[in-house]
Amino acid sequence: MNLILEPNDLLFFAGRATLLVGAFLVFAVALGRWRRAAARDMQRLFAELAQSRAETRAVAAAAEGLFQRLTGLENKIDTRAQLTSAGTNAPRGYELALRLARNGSNVDEISESSGVTHREAELLVRLHGPRRTA
Repeated sequence: MNLILEPNDLLFFAGRATLLVGAFLVFAVALGRWRRAAARDMQRLFAELAQSRAETRAVAAAAEGLFQRLTGLENKIDTRAQLTSAGTNAPRGYELALRLARNGSNVDEISESSGVTHREAELLVRLHGPRRTA
């Protein structure tokens, strides 16, 4: 076994070592660039995620507002439906409103007690209410 290397073998091992060190350096540089690019991408994704969360919160707040508004409208519709169903006894309600107007009741009293609308009560007071002297 010959432990002494010939110049060609020494040159071959030196070339291989240089090639391995060069490949390692190229790999290290590529890995560093890859990590920096990945870090930039992660920062961009986190920014987009934060923006998406903010938009989702805004949409949720808008949906809550719409829900509240819809609930209010539903209550108004129910109230009007009750007034309308109470108005099915139309002759009795209008008769009561007419009697109240002739007796001098104000518009609010007529509207609340007979179930007629505020505008109808105003008209009844104007047409059938007591005459005012100026």
